[in-house]
Parts: sequence; C-alpha cells; structure tokens
Amino acid sequence: MHLTYPTILLLAAALIILNIIVNRFASRFGAPSLLVTLAIGLSLGNGGEYDFYYNNPSLTLHISELALCVIIFTGGFESNWNAFKPILWRGVSLATLGVLLTMAAFGALAHWLLGWPWLQSLLLGAVVSGTDAAAVFSILENSNLKLNRGAREVLELESGANDPMAFFLTVSLSALMAATAVEVPATKLAFDFIQSMLIGLGTGFLAGKSILLLVRRIPLKRGQFPIVLLAWVVILYAVNHLLDGSAFLAVYVAGIILGNSPWVQRDINVHFFESLSWLMETALFLILGLQVKIYNLPEVMREGLLMAALLIFVARPVGVFASLAFFRNMTWRAQTFFAWVGLRGATPIVFALIPVVGKVPEAMKILNIAFIIVTVSILVQGTTVATAAKFTGVGKVEKKSKIPT
Repeated sequence: MHLTYPTILLLAAALIILNIIVNRFASRFGAPSLLVTLAIGLSLGNGGEYDFYYNNPSLTLHISELALCVIIFTGGFESNWNAFKPILWRGVSLATLGVLLTMAAFGALAHWLLGWPWLQSLLLGAVVSGTDAAAVFSILENSNLKLNRGAREVLELESGANDPMAFFLTVSLSALMAATAVEVPATKLAFDFIQSMLIGLGTGFLAGKSILLLVRRIPLKRGQFPIVLLAWVVILYAVNHLLDGSAFLAVYVAGIILGNSPWVQRDINVHFFESLSWLMETALFLILGLQVKIYNLPEVMREGLLMAALLIFVARPVGVFASLAFFRNMTWRAQTFFAWVGLRGATPIVFALIPVVGKVPEAMKILNIAFIIVTVSILVQGTTVATAAKFTGVGKVEKKSKIPT
C-alpha cells in the first residue's frame, strides 16, 4: 500500500483514537493497556495486501528517545523529592548496581543455555536490564494500588533513574560488538560512564535552575509555559547527544527540580505534561509495534520465552537482592515485591534498536527476543502487581470510586 502524506496523518490520528477506544474496553477484562497498544502497532506495518511496510529503525530510535525523554521528564516533574530523600540510596542502588548485576546474571544464563558468545549475551542482558518508567507509572496508576510508605517511591525512583545505566551499557556493548577487533580497556568504559553521568547531571541541574529563573522572572502567557518546558526537554536531549552525556538523566533531574519548586502555574504544566506523556507513551508503543515484524517472532519464540522466564525468576531477583543487601531495614518481603515488579515496557525495545541501527551482528534476533520478553513481562508481571503486593504485605488495592458518566 502506498502512503501519501494525508494518508499518514489520517492513519496516525485514527490509530490514536482506536487505541483509546480499544483500551477502554480491554481494561474491563483486565488486559494491560500497554500491551493492547503494542498489539495494534504489531498488527500493522508488515507489508500485507491491505497493510503497509514500515522499516525505519533509525527514525524509530530517534522518535522513541524523544518520547522517552518527555515521559521521564514528566515522571521527575510529578515526583515528590521529600518522599524520595529517605529511600534515595536504595533507589540509586537498584538503578545502577541492580541494573549491572541483572545484566551480568542474564548474560551468563544466555551464554550457558543458548550458547551465545559472551558479548552478544551481555548485550541482550543490557537491553532488558532496566525497568520501564512508562510501564511502571501506568501499571501503578491503573491498578489503584496503594503501596506502603517508601515502596512506591523506590519503584518510581528506580524506573526513572535506571535508563541512563542500561542505555550506557547497551551503547558500549554495541560498539564493542561492531568493532570486535578493537580492545577497549575497562578503565575507559568506566571513565566514559562517569563522564556521561556527570554531563547529564550537570546539564539537567543547570537547565532546571535556568528554567526556574526564567519562569519566575519573565511574565509568560498561560499557554506559553508548557511550550517553554517542552522546548527545554528537546534542548537537553540535543545537547547531551552532542556532549555524549546522558539525556535521560538530564531530563529527569530537570523535572525533579521544576516539580519540587514553587512557581506560578506549576499545576497547569503538570496537567499538560500528564496528557503529553500519555500521548508519547501511546506513540512510542505504536511505532515500536510497527517496527517489529510479527512473522519474525516464531523463529525466536522458544528462546524468547525461556529468557523471559529466567529474567523474571532469576536475573531480576539476583539484581534486586544483591543491590539491596547493604540496607538493613529492607525486609525480604519488600525485596521480593521489588524483584517481581521489574516491569519491562517500551524501553528495552527502544534500546534493542541501538544495535540494529549500528548494524551489530545478530541485532534483529536481539530485537525480536527483547520484544517477546517485554510482552511476557507485561502479561505476567503487569497483571499480578496487586497480587504480589497483597502476598508480600507491601500494599493493597483501593476500591475504585464511581465517577458519573
């Protein structure tokens, strides 16, 4: 099917509306909305007789990264820094050491059970090592789950802050696989990581303070505030790409600073970014569904299901229990809950596009297996969050209030 410009616009708008309607009905049967959105994209873009062919990994990666920046910025913007302070180091440990250990455990399992080379195994581990902010925020909100004090904050901080680590590991391992003849010292990788984090932290802090000064000193019109913030998110993304910094960390830090500082019409911007974040999340899952080819999935289905089970029941618990072992006040029940609610969403699929764009060997296999792992994670973990909270005593489900229609 040949798509003209008006047809593309029509299709994009129709898909968004279709997604809202389908999710409205799917939620009544307990189906995760994120999975429904992903399925809509997966059913299209495969080049059938009444379909079109979509295969633009580079464009998809750039659009997805921008969408993730908006989602992560919104997560930081809506966060409560005072609530984060008591659990700060637990969240940081999960977002850094937890990601690293999850990758290592998962990579070792892939190497031993699938017979993959070490670099390829670790690359797949890096791709799926981090939890997804959009998935975590969406599942917690839709499940009406009230978690004990500190539990929700740990999950939100981890999911919002672990993307930089997973992204860096994915980029580094992709570069190593693309140039296997070149040996890169571990010290250089460590230096690059620290440099990336510092640049992201520094640009995010400066941007947050600069925007705060701007909105306090310059009398902007009501509708101009959200546009200025959105433009700063784009600027942070571009600047960190130029400086090899962590754009995800930068937007998250800027969001935390702005969301936890008093300024005029802050609440209006919160509502704007809530809506924009939902739109970015929907577009993200749709375009990723379009990029993945459904006819390629059966080839790696057995490997994908095996690795999904090992991630959920082995690698993620190893990462969680090991990274939280330093904290004496963490009960085994809370750690068990965190280990189970390691939701994988759009982020692993986005990161799996990095080796595809870099033309890394076996990159398409990694992308397809990552897609299967995400699907299993949303189906299994996403639908059992409330059960896990009740079993571990970490939280309970509140009754939905009836809203007149």
